[in-house]
Amino acid sequence: MDWIEAGNCLRSNVGDAWLPKRVKKRIEDSKRVYIACSGGADSIFLTLLFAAKESKDRVTVLHFNHRLRGADSDGDERFVRELCSSLELRFLSSSWKRSDKRESVSEEAARDARMDFFFRSIGKDSEDAIILTGHHADDVAETLLMRISRGSGLQGLCAPREISQGAAGLCFVRPLLKWRKGEILNRLLEANAIWREDDSNLTEQFFRNRLRKNVIPAWEAAADRPVAMGAAMSRELLEEDWIALEQLFDHLWHEIEIEEGVLDWNLLEEAPLAIQRRSLIRLVSTCTGSTLTHAAIEGVLESIHSRSSFKTSVEHGQWIEGVPSRWIRISETEAVIDWEPQNLPEGVEMHFPGGGKAVLREVEVNDELLGKIRSGTFSHEKCVYLALEAKQTRPLRVRTWQPGDAYRPMGRESAVKLKELFIDRKIPRKERRISPIVTGSEGEILWVPGLPPNKAYRLTANTTRALQLTYEK
Repeated sequence: MDWIEAGNCLRSNVGDAWLPKRVKKRIEDSKRVYIACSGGADSIFLTLLFAAKESKDRVTVLHFNHRLRGADSDGDERFVRELCSSLELRFLSSSWKRSDKRESVSEEAARDARMDFFFRSIGKDSEDAIILTGHHADDVAETLLMRISRGSGLQGLCAPREISQGAAGLCFVRPLLKWRKGEILNRLLEANAIWREDDSNLTEQFFRNRLRKNVIPAWEAAADRPVAMGAAMSRELLEEDWIALEQLFDHLWHEIEIEEGVLDWNLLEEAPLAIQRRSLIRLVSTCTGSTLTHAAIEGVLESIHSRSSFKTSVEHGQWIEGVPSRWIRISETEAVIDWEPQNLPEGVEMHFPGGGKAVLREVEVNDELLGKIRSGTFSHEKCVYLALEAKQTRPLRVRTWQPGDAYRPMGRESAVKLKELFIDRKIPRKERRISPIVTGSEGEILWVPGLPPNKAYRLTANTTRALQLTYEK
């Protein structure tokens, strides 16, 4: 297979005038471009279009072998590897090592395993990287029906979005959302390109497959227009509305939240129902790292509308409660543990009130260690390395969280409040109160267990000495 010729033919026939402007700009602004390629028609189309279009030194192809189809899955991996070899592209792959060997697996479990591979491949420096995926208009129609059946709100109904921020700061870009599957296949055939077919897509094991096989064709037959393109247009309009509503909510939130974990009852009661619902969800997730069931949210909203006091359990020892015309807040039975700031000595285990211990050591940085760090071998929850060359950091200190604490973690373009990072990682409020905050000699935050370290102290190819911080609960 002459992949170079196929790519040249495809790009000549397709061009790039169709590429959405914001997608094109996001790709151009990225220092590293990763392409998720399964070997199927969509991802082969994507790889051929963008691999040669971009400079090879910033493109890497990612392939995750789910090992769900035996030899066929291994064949997919070999196929993509050979494609990348022909195009002279960097290729990274991994396979799913499941502890549960049963044949039946959920779509969610498979997706989580794939996302974990993406994160490990890109590493902690994800802020300048994007992952291109081959989602297209037919995927949008299927996803829309799946989300409707689950009772999703506006945010769920506008997925998959052209640009979205996923877990651990990963940025996903989907250039093909306005392309039909049939168009993609025709273009590949014109370029004499080949691809792998996944026979499991023909089974009815997964919900998406059942929709694709049974529901979408019936919908197409009953409609008087292409349903996939209509779904793609609806998704785009829903995303516009979702963005506008989120901006309005962020503006009102600063007035409704009168202090951390406390909402003004009267201001919330006057707000539109959509703002009330978002406020309750944010309050609970911010303070507890947990979520309220749909029934619990409806019960709280009913109490607000009837101006009745309420106290609803969130999880063990934590409640959301409200007093009419006064406040709505999160309460808990656990006592808050606090302790005075202190030095973190080198080579000595320091134990903290409420559990947990930390150890600081100076280590030599070699190529092997640097490779492990960049590949994501070490979890931010347990171990980080801080470059000594960045600036003088000793003596290190540890303290508890203080209002307004902020720093610039790896993966972010500017300083972020710890509160926002805790919310993103769904760290419960009771854990935030006792989690050690490691600071440098000038008081700057270097690391918080569970969060990325300070970007100013990341290791580079020139780093020879580093501080190793480990933490165990």
